[in-house]
Amino acid sequence: MAETVNPLAVSQKAGHVLWDDSITVRLRSWPHDPSTAFLVMTGAHDDRRSLPSAEVVSAWLPTVAGFGYSHVRTSAVAPSMQHELSEAGFEVCQELSLLRAEAPLQIKQARVLDLRPRKMHHYGGRVTKSTRQKILGVDAQAFGLLWALDAASLRDALLATQCSRIFSVTNNDQCEGFIVVARTGVAGFVQRLAIQPHLWHKGLGSLLLAHGLQWLERQDCEHVVVNTETRNVAALALYQKFGFQVMPYQLSVLERTTSEQTA
Repeated sequence: MAETVNPLAVSQKAGHVLWDDSITVRLRSWPHDPSTAFLVMTGAHDDRRSLPSAEVVSAWLPTVAGFGYSHVRTSAVAPSMQHELSEAGFEVCQELSLLRAEAPLQIKQARVLDLRPRKMHHYGGRVTKSTRQKILGVDAQAFGLLWALDAASLRDALLATQCSRIFSVTNNDQCEGFIVVARTGVAGFVQRLAIQPHLWHKGLGSLLLAHGLQWLERQDCEHVVVNTETRNVAALALYQKFGFQVMPYQLSVLERTTSEQTA
């Protein structure tokens, strides 16, 4: 059973930059868990980039612990960065498949399997507090408390690229699902896709993905990238139906305690 949360209830510790080189590593609270630090790594999906040595990574831990965190978890990183993290005592806690689609995008006609009246909403830039709460509520139901977005991580996703859009589907003013898509240069990204669990396998994912890809196509993207949990067979099938192909390397999220003893 999916857990429901108040997406705005957890306060965020102030951000702190730990490293700024080929990638930038910032520190803040993990969404919905103020005891766990989140190492937000900009550019960590790129397997051509690397972290500094394991000794440098280990040297971050006292700083992290000094903010009152007992655990630390990374954003999704490419294999080129996993060695240093592993040497510093981090262990993999989630594996993600990375998929890519080349232009021209294969945008499929979506068919929703029930006839309830729905509206498609399109948001650019900032969204209202009430809309944000509805979107984050769906995200928490779809992904569970551990992996759900909060207001800060949703804002980070919207600001991480040159431009981004949110499409959401509502029924009687209730949000049933949403997608966040973005573009930087000629690269497109599907940053988040979430559907209320009781509406899975009814075509809403295809409907939202089609709308998101149409927007990316209008942005003249030459390719689009998305990641999803390696064991999520349904999500992998959805993206592959739209022409995405699994890339030769995958991403991983790693974690450890902040004490001298590793997790």
